[in-house]
Amino acid sequence: MQASRHVASPAKTALCAWLIPGGGYWVIGQKSRAITVFISVLVVFFMGLLVGGIRVMDPPGWGDYGFMTQLVNRQIDSTHYEIIPVDPMTQDQADNPTSDDRDRSWHPAVVEHPMDELSDKPWFVGQVLCGPVAILASMGSVHAARPHSTNAGSGDAPMQAAAISHARSWEIGTLYTAVAGMLNLLTIIDAAFRSDQIRTGNA
Repeated sequence: MQASRHVASPAKTALCAWLIPGGGYWVIGQKSRAITVFISVLVVFFMGLLVGGIRVMDPPGWGDYGFMTQLVNRQIDSTHYEIIPVDPMTQDQADNPTSDDRDRSWHPAVVEHPMDELSDKPWFVGQVLCGPVAILASMGSVHAARPHSTNAGSGDAPMQAAAISHARSWEIGTLYTAVAGMLNLLTIIDAAFRSDQIRTGNA
């Protein structure tokens, strides 16, 4: 009973479990379980990246070319306009979202309609449950999406550092990374519950 007073609270345990898979078990003293979860979750997560490539990490708000999706006002006539989504393909388009009949009034889509952006990529909720490792992988995905060269005059899309995988490889990679996050969610809940049980002396 004396030792139970020093166990982390359920909230702190859950936070540790999200920051590092298995970390919640570690702070409550169940180190073997923590190591098992750490290895299992990260192996499944990185297997997804190996199968589908880094681009299976597709954070809401960012387009196919690694720039923030924009909502741009397009002028219809002198008194009417419509808002259209734009996926910039180059740094210049991202910095100056103006072309043809578009004006300079634009807003990041993820700021204006965050739930719409999230509903377009619901698998990211599962992925981010793996913790900061998923956020770092997402940053790597955005960086890899940025074009490093263009085929001037050819009409082709800019060349990217890492192309998006397609069909089965993308689906399997996304599934693995999302499942890893869902598995980690179960361990977060379980570790927090065990922490509460230990603190109240019911373990």
